[in-house]
Amino acid sequence: MQRTTFSITYYCRDSKKNKQGQAPLEMCININQERLFVNLPTKLSPKVFRKRRKPVEIEELLTQYRVKVSEIITQLMNEGVPITANCIREYMRTGGTKSITIEMLCVEYLGIIKKRVGKTMTLQVYKKYELVRDFLFEVLSPNKELCAIVNADMVKIYDILKERFMPSTSAGYMVKVKTFFNYAIDNNWMKINPFNGIKIDKGIPEVKYLSADDMENIKRLDLTDYERLERVRDLLLFQASVGTAYCDLVNFSVEKIVKVGDVYVYSDKRQKTGIKFSAVILPMGLKILDKYHGKLPIISNQKYNSYLKEIQRLAGIDTVITSHLLRKTYAHTLLNNGVNISVVAKCLGHTNTIITQKTYARPTDLFVANEVSKMIKLFEL
Repeated sequence: MQRTTFSITYYCRDSKKNKQGQAPLEMCININQERLFVNLPTKLSPKVFRKRRKPVEIEELLTQYRVKVSEIITQLMNEGVPITANCIREYMRTGGTKSITIEMLCVEYLGIIKKRVGKTMTLQVYKKYELVRDFLFEVLSPNKELCAIVNADMVKIYDILKERFMPSTSAGYMVKVKTFFNYAIDNNWMKINPFNGIKIDKGIPEVKYLSADDMENIKRLDLTDYERLERVRDLLLFQASVGTAYCDLVNFSVEKIVKVGDVYVYSDKRQKTGIKFSAVILPMGLKILDKYHGKLPIISNQKYNSYLKEIQRLAGIDTVITSHLLRKTYAHTLLNNGVNISVVAKCLGHTNTIITQKTYARPTDLFVANEVSKMIKLFEL
């Protein structure tokens, strides 16, 4: 059994004083390196509390709370309940674990992850969690208590998702659903994991890219009256000819290009991973570089992706064009023109070919037919 360590510190802050000069007594529980503040139903004078020799009644009060926490930990251990700071707080407030509903869970969990928006999470991703909340309310009801949720409920949720969406989308929803209930389990609001035995199948992701016809339509666009879009179109063509992520394209420098035989190789380290890549620049990319004398017309990634959608509409292309799609287009072009997958992985800055194969590589029917045709001709010799 894991050893439980805990300590208690008390605070009474001047910053929280009321008009009578009193502030709430706060208990800071440190348990197994987890820290949590609890406001106690007691108000004291911060000045009196800070005295080295506190009044006897205050010392006795602090001792009572310390003993109470010790008793709660003993009770949790006897019940086989995971000992967490949150669990101790709820025992102190209610005398036991709370009966939590799905709505209460969603309010608390979304409140926590919303604080990550703009830091480690985009607003767009956060909105997806809100969609998951709405879906849970629809299927299970916001008033359903967590203690009543069983494995069959999760199976039902997954079945509905698979009926509505493609495998990768339904899996994405299910992964987010799981984070909600993992939070409940971590806080001891659920004693049984309803996901036991459920395997989330993400399926084989569809690899999208711009076809040769799509690229030709983009090249032929007459944008002479749209200087802004012409520069973006040129950036599009260049990125599809070198395969770098846009954050790496921002730092592009012609000084990092080396001619090897008949080809030009652009080498650098990926900002995202620090992995070195050596991308062969395709002929169209070289023409773009000549046009701008080696100085690409860089704009912000947000504007770039926004303008790409305008070009997509003007060119009559169904596939949504993004900067990442252009990276996939580059990989697809190389792979379907006979370039070895390990070479493509090096061009993209992947540590192994598994990533390249899974995320970027899907041979076209024409490529498969041509390759098999070569093999058949060998047998005819």
